Amino acid sequence: MASLFAGWNPLKYFPEYCGPHQVGTVDVEIPAADLPPPANAPEDAQPTVAFRIFYPCKQPDSDESDRPVRWIPQPQRATIASFAKFLGCKEKLASAISYLPQQLYWIKLPAHRNAKLLDPPTSNGKWPVTIFSHGLAGSRNAYSQICGDLASNGMIVIALDHRDGSSPIQYVRATTNTEAHIVSPVKIPHEPVTKAVYDARDKQIRIRLWEISMAYEALVQIDKGQNIENLDSNTSRLRKERMEVLWQFNDMLDIHKPGRVTWAGHSFGAATMVQLLKTIFYHRERTETDGNALIAPHADAAIIQQIACESPTILLDMWGLPLKSPEQHFLWERPLPSYAVGGPDGANVLSVLSEAFHNWEDNLDINKFIVAKPSRSRRPSVVPRLTREKGKLLPDFARLRAPSPASGSGYASSLARSSPQLTRQVSMETGITTPSKSSSSRLSQRSAGQRTAGPHIFYVAMSQHFNQSDFGILFPWIALRLTKAEEPKEILELNTRAMVQVIREAGIQVSGEEDAEILDKEGEVRRWIRIPVEDELNAKDASRPGALRSIDRKLSITSTRTLAPPSQPRDGMTMGQKMEAQFGRLEAGLELPLTSS
Repeated sequence: MASLFAGWNPLKYFPEYCGPHQVGTVDVEIPAADLPPPANAPEDAQPTVAFRIFYPCKQPDSDESDRPVRWIPQPQRATIASFAKFLGCKEKLASAISYLPQQLYWIKLPAHRNAKLLDPPTSNGKWPVTIFSHGLAGSRNAYSQICGDLASNGMIVIALDHRDGSSPIQYVRATTNTEAHIVSPVKIPHEPVTKAVYDARDKQIRIRLWEISMAYEALVQIDKGQNIENLDSNTSRLRKERMEVLWQFNDMLDIHKPGRVTWAGHSFGAATMVQLLKTIFYHRERTETDGNALIAPHADAAIIQQIACESPTILLDMWGLPLKSPEQHFLWERPLPSYAVGGPDGANVLSVLSEAFHNWEDNLDINKFIVAKPSRSRRPSVVPRLTREKGKLLPDFARLRAPSPASGSGYASSLARSSPQLTRQVSMETGITTPSKSSSSRLSQRSAGQRTAGPHIFYVAMSQHFNQSDFGILFPWIALRLTKAEEPKEILELNTRAMVQVIREAGIQVSGEEDAEILDKEGEVRRWIRIPVEDELNAKDASRPGALRSIDRKLSITSTRTLAPPSQPRDGMTMGQKMEAQFGRLEAGLELPLTSS
């Protein structure tokens, strides 16, 4: 049986991370009752919040146990079968795939489980933090290459597990008041786009925003050195000893100065981050006539103080449909916080699309509309009120700001920011990044600490939607054969380079040298293509009826209809349908074992 899948066999190891630091991981699941509530829990919110921390670590000594970090979590068979069904495979094929853990279980990350945290080399003695939200069919494991690469470049990355029904399966551990249980996927049709569809996505985003806010509350408690119960055992099948490592992060997280945390996500996760940033930043402006808010933060919610116009915003292949919810028109009218008075005017906003999503015109228009500078017609309803009520002070966002974030304590010092600038290009043969002579003279004109004007929006040629997750790395043969996606490792490296440079230019100390070439609007980085947005988009483009009708099943990975798979794959089929087409004729002559999982 395994021999039939020999050509589909994934790699046993991920490629090494690109940054200079070793990477450690720890899985965290915390009872919600143990955290200060940032808001009222939404409907169907789970009693725990779960995430994986990727962090720069020390290389374990030879006498220390270095347990591998497996990509497929336990229980393996149920996880594999659930994912196959989520992709659109029928029960029979999903059951067959679940019997192949020997082909998948040994995949491990180039990271060290529960390793010792590296001492921060930053000027303020703290590690910068990025929070990452996964897309449909994702989990905290599905973006390990990007999250690990960021950590290897000197960041602590929090990869969320969303329990909103967008994952193939989620396991919730027991608490003192609740029993262990499973969260199954929620089937929401992609067409027709009705109010019920928008309401269902809004419900998922409400859960996601609450989970992110809860995770941030957890980070605050961890950084304070509070004793927080971690329900995840962090043990292996062979070694039953438990390791406690959260204490290492005490006073090590750069999360107390507004605008320091980076907010990133892929697909539905990118849309989640847009709604999070806008909802929190503009929450004081919202009234009862503006529809039902996605989250109504309590006055003492920690996340309110963190989200600011300086917050770096990373949007990977964003799916635009959830942003068009009629109930959230209040948010649609408002630009990203970066464009508020005194903000960096889009310099801290990065959007990276796959070529597939770039070619999806209606979704591209929405991506442009979200990241673009607000038009004159939008500004009156967007600019925060700069007058004060009698007897009250001006809000913090209306006060004068220093001209550069580097002037505040904790940001990169002027000395650190004035290091020689090296631009890079990726070798077509080796993939190694080297100085680029063609653009070095132009980019050397940049002064130390200068930001590249934003917003930054690019796409990678010959890439598909899944290329920003781990799936392109793990299944390169499938990706090339069925979707024509090429060089998955190089695609992820381009994403990471741009993400790190945007964060660096936001005044946040990360490892490596300046890489301004990756953001240069006239750059010549191979396969890295800029998408122009300035003066090219009218707000009506993204609001026209076609944009609503066309964002339908193009993202769908499950089908609400039962159709017999064709004999050959064709354009527009889901990954699961293409697998069915490839193996449909084989099933007739095979006796495939069945499972009830």
